[in-house]
Order: sequence, then structure tokens, then C-alpha cells
Amino acid sequence: MQVYRKIMYVVTWIEEIVLALAFVMVLALTFGNVVARYVFHHSWGFAEEIVVAVFVLIALLAAGVSAKTGGLVNLALVPDHVGKGTRKVLLIISTIISVIYSLILAWQGIGRMMNDHTFSPILHINKSIFWSFVFIGGISLALHFIENCIEYCVKDKEKEENK
Repeated sequence: MQVYRKIMYVVTWIEEIVLALAFVMVLALTFGNVVARYVFHHSWGFAEEIVVAVFVLIALLAAGVSAKTGGLVNLALVPDHVGKGTRKVLLIISTIISVIYSLILAWQGIGRMMNDHTFSPILHINKSIFWSFVFIGGISLALHFIENCIEYCVKDKEKEENK
């Protein structure tokens, strides 16, 4: 368990750095594009292409980091009205379904990376690079769903031992 925590600490640290850099890049490109349109009356087409691709990375990595703390939007109507044992079972079932979804997402990202040999219209970058963001996001989500479930189960076990 400790090894997994250390690995996930490093993974989360890397994700947070990537998220910060991606956010700054999107901000700079968007601001620069606005200034270019206002001053030069000409838009940076490449900026829109990059921003859309990086938004996918930001959305999926941020969802993964949020899944770590259980912060993704969910419906807590049933778990809030059941006992601890049932809540734990529901969390495990939810985690299994979420991990399966995340791995399907990652699998689709790999499939698209392998099969999409087209290039972006403006920068002529291979679109498989953009599909890799879906793969990375899917893996991130799966790892953090597992981490959240393990943390919940370990905390629950520690509470029982302290009684």
C-alpha cells in the first residue's frame, strides 16, 4: 500500500505540473490570439488547433486528479442513506465500473493513435499525438479511481482498528 501511495504521489505531482503548464500555454495562446486579432486583424489559426487539443488533456487529467479525492460529480442519494458496509460495497462497484470505463477510454485512445494517420489542418501535426491525450487521461482516471477506493477502504479499516 505504501509503495502505491508513493507512486501515486509522484504521478499526481507530474499531473499537476503538466496541468499548470498546459493552463499557462492555453492562456498565453488565447491571449496572444486576441491581441493578434485586435492589433493585426489576423487570427492565429494554429492557436485554436493547439488550444482545443490541450483542453482535452486538461479536462481528462483534471478529472483524474479530482477522482483521487472523490471530487467528481456523482449521485450520493443512495450511499448517503445506507450503512457503512453497504456504502463500501457501492464504492467498490462504482470503482470497478469507473475503472472499466477509464480503461475503455484509454483503449480507444490507443486505437485512434494507431489508426488515425491524418494530420491537423493548420500545423500538419500527426493527430495521433492528440489522441495520446485521451490515452493518458484514461490511464490517469483509472489510477486515481483505484487510489480513491483503496484510501477509503484503508481509512475505514484504520477506524475499525482504533475502536
